[in-house]
Amino acid sequence: MEAIYAYFLKHYGWKICFPPAPDQLLSMLQTDGVQRCTALAYTHKPGLSSSLNSWLYEFGRENSAVVPFGAVHPADSDLEQIVVECLDHYDFPGMKIHCLVQRCRPDDERLFPLFEAVVERSKAVLMHAGSFPQPAENLGVIYVENLLRRFPTLKLIIPHLGLNELPAYAELLSVYDGLHLDTAFVFQNIMVEIPLDVIIDVIRLFPKRIFYGSDFPFILEPPENGIARIKALDLSPEILDLLFHRNYEVFLAGVGR
Repeated sequence: MEAIYAYFLKHYGWKICFPPAPDQLLSMLQTDGVQRCTALAYTHKPGLSSSLNSWLYEFGRENSAVVPFGAVHPADSDLEQIVVECLDHYDFPGMKIHCLVQRCRPDDERLFPLFEAVVERSKAVLMHAGSFPQPAENLGVIYVENLLRRFPTLKLIIPHLGLNELPAYAELLSVYDGLHLDTAFVFQNIMVEIPLDVIIDVIRLFPKRIFYGSDFPFILEPPENGIARIKALDLSPEILDLLFHRNYEVFLAGVGR
């Protein structure tokens, strides 16, 4: 975490205001009333996944509020073994892929054994695959569509509400029942202009397919600020309950957690 914080400061001039210690971060969330949270980690180069997953497992075992997702790099020589360990031994609900950092496409064939294992076990993949907040030539909804055509029953979570291609993701939501979006970072930075009307329409159309996400601690302000902005939207109490709680509860039950 300290290395990641240092990278953001060096390359983006972004000084993160939250402590880098995971125990302290979890304590902050619980003080704010968070009952369960997802621990997401990713490896920026091959060969690091196994040790990181071991730490994630121990952190989740010691803190029942934490739901870890497994980490793997597309270039890991033992990718299949890592995935099996995460899903079977550690019983993680799914795997985390960060296509921007790991410089892979969502439909990268090196990840096919991962997708096959996830589908076989009715687990999930949470994948940074879109062009928000930073575009790249290997990112985009077209590659996500390619992936879902190949694995149509895949349980897939796309962070950041699929911006800047939300209308295209909405079309995919109507076709693939396992596709979900989350709100990570979207409401956590007032410097970013977001298409509120489109976002509200999609949430109303697919109220059971959107999760609240904060992107904590990699945000510019406390999570409660983003929560307040969502609550200020023209959404019914029923939809807000689904967004903040019920949808993820149902989802976790569906992946064995």
